[in-house]
Amino acid sequence: MGMSNGCGGAPAHRRVTENVLSRKVARIVKEYPHSTEAFTQGLVFHQGRLFESTGHQGTLREISLESATPLWMERLGDIFAEGLATDGERLYQLTWTEGQLFTWSGLPPTRLRTTRYAGEGWGLCYWQGKLIRSDGSSTLTLHAPDTFEPLGTLEVTLNGQPQDQLNELECANGVIYANVWHSSYVLEIDPTTGHVTGLIDASALVRAVGPQLNRPDAVLNGIAVEPGTGRMLMTGKLWPKLFEVRLDPVD
Repeated sequence: MGMSNGCGGAPAHRRVTENVLSRKVARIVKEYPHSTEAFTQGLVFHQGRLFESTGHQGTLREISLESATPLWMERLGDIFAEGLATDGERLYQLTWTEGQLFTWSGLPPTRLRTTRYAGEGWGLCYWQGKLIRSDGSSTLTLHAPDTFEPLGTLEVTLNGQPQDQLNELECANGVIYANVWHSSYVLEIDPTTGHVTGLIDASALVRAVGPQLNRPDAVLNGIAVEPGTGRMLMTGKLWPKLFEVRLDPVD
């Protein structure tokens, strides 16, 4: 997705953006190995461990920062797994078009139940007792964790313009961090209004792995913030590296 809707336009719009929108850049702090077979759809810290959901021949996997080889992995067969979220006790895993939400419990996780839902699943995060789902559009849907019943929607806008292609989500630090499909930008979204309050330029990560990528869908996707420390990790689909990043303001 191009960023022209939110960043261009008339000078008055630029002034609004500069006055209201927080601009940050993701600086690489550390690099870690990441599996080039992992088509990353979800990344989350859960009970002190790091879990990843991958697409195509879907998996749920526990990963470490020491090796690209998963510590634990459950294969899902032909299921195209998507976003992943935690409420601190359970893991919730979306599927792309299968309309199934998997709820996992315990360590290592075992599948507790499968819940049906309508629409596509892209990204997922947990915020104040609700699960928030993206579906590739500019609309985020709020769900009850136990039943996945829809509870409402958020229209994500930047200066009044809908922002679609919202992908992986991470609810942390009072905002929803959202990857944007085929973009090197990450959005910061107000979870109460849907307004984009910040733009994070993560192009340094894309440049760091670019020479090692050979597929157009090997894009930036995957954000995890560690509870307690605030450490932020980012990666991408099929990327050989996972990055710890620091968000610095842009002057």
